[in-house]
Amino acid sequence: MKPAVFITIDVECGMGGAWGDDALRPVPPSRAMMGEYGDRRLGLPLICNILGEADLAATFFVEPFADEQGHPGEMEGPCRFLADHGQDVQLHVHPNHWHYGLKQQGRPFDFTDCFAECSAKEQVKLVSEGCDRLQRWTGRRPVAFRAGNMGASEESLEHLAAAGVRIDSSYTFPYAGGQCRFRPGQPYNGSRWYGDVLEVALSGFTQPPFPGLHRAKPLDVGGISFAEMRRAIEHIAGADADACLILHSFSLFKVRDVQYNGGRLDRIVTRRFRRLCRWLADCRDTLPAYTFSDLARSVDEGRYEARSAPPPRLSLGPALVRKAVQAYNRPYWT
Repeated sequence: MKPAVFITIDVECGMGGAWGDDALRPVPPSRAMMGEYGDRRLGLPLICNILGEADLAATFFVEPFADEQGHPGEMEGPCRFLADHGQDVQLHVHPNHWHYGLKQQGRPFDFTDCFAECSAKEQVKLVSEGCDRLQRWTGRRPVAFRAGNMGASEESLEHLAAAGVRIDSSYTFPYAGGQCRFRPGQPYNGSRWYGDVLEVALSGFTQPPFPGLHRAKPLDVGGISFAEMRRAIEHIAGADADACLILHSFSLFKVRDVQYNGGRLDRIVTRRFRRLCRWLADCRDTLPAYTFSDLARSVDEGRYEARSAPPPRLSLGPALVRKAVQAYNRPYWT
């Protein structure tokens, strides 16, 4: 297979301050996933519209534990929406969503949102239960997983295999050794096998030393410029490895507070995502955009070879422009 690009969207509901304030509730799927504000739908519907304009499919890593967050029966709708629009649904898990349900029931729970910090038994349970729910809502069982906050480890991959999941996308070198519990080691983009589980890294790049700049950035549509994404993808594909980028179900709109009140379009990030999709559509013959279901079929058919590459280092100019744009776009009303 040619080097490919994987567009991934993490679909989840924030806790909305509910852990620290019993008067608050976690954000419902209608807001954090669908982005419904009056007659506007600024979440998954807008993302799917932009993908559809470019005739692209993406992988949506969906967090299925909204029942435990106090929103019973509200997850089937977003999942069916994605399936009806020909998108790829895979599993995403934030353990604290499950733990919040245990707390509401008065049962013992661990206060952690790091998947790797959960016991082996709980990791297998969360993955198995999450897969069961997504299969029930979409008719297809997930083949891939991503931990919330990228909080998995090499050991977590063994538990994924025990739960029947064979592809992971939790590693990203900018966060390795921190919120991503993979050991820092040698940073890479692309893919590697860890036993029976294929790891597809969320891609990233390094930056020149400069005050206010992190040493490395992941390919997050909400956090870097189109120019940086394009250059990083071209570097990674040029090294014969796959590129993987991320956004969230709520990336294309701004909110006033942790309860997601007052949603309004983020014009800059939306324009950036639309520009990215158009570019990928224009170069689909040389740089195809695949889903994780496509990847699983290629693995099954023996057509996929895992390839990794060292991270590219991008120049300082685009980073400084990006910081200026972010400063302008940070206020709610801009």
